[in-house]
Amino acid sequence: MRSLCLALFLCLPVPVLAEPLMILPVKLLDTSNEAVDQSADHARRQQAFADRLASELSGTVVSSAEVADACPRETAACLLELLAAKSAERGLFIVVQKTSMLILQVFADLVEVDSQKLISHRELSFRGDNDEGWNRAADFLAGQLRDAD
Repeated sequence: MRSLCLALFLCLPVPVLAEPLMILPVKLLDTSNEAVDQSADHARRQQAFADRLASELSGTVVSSAEVADACPRETAACLLELLAAKSAERGLFIVVQKTSMLILQVFADLVEVDSQKLISHRELSFRGDNDEGWNRAADFLAGQLRDAD
């Protein structure tokens, strides 16, 4: 019986897997000049943002430590080499700019690793430097990037 189940399983069509997507650590450019140090909250939100995108887009997040080891200066060429070495077909580069306590912008570039061609560029603004604002922005961006494919 077990052999028959295995034989039937092997005859089933294999779905084509989506291209491997690797998401680089989310960068933050804080130009708000707020007096309160929010670096711990921002680091947590940046990681949650990347994790949420990875979950929504079936991607893998590249760790900050891995990037620091391979590309201390974090040039685009080095980051693309890192993604190629990890067999990524697409790479997602994200920068969040905080201009005030209420207004943040996301700049996202989806790149084909082998050809180094831009697949999609998205810019969006969101309100609220809090968990809810960052989560809504990640969900919206995921939808935008899914539509780009």
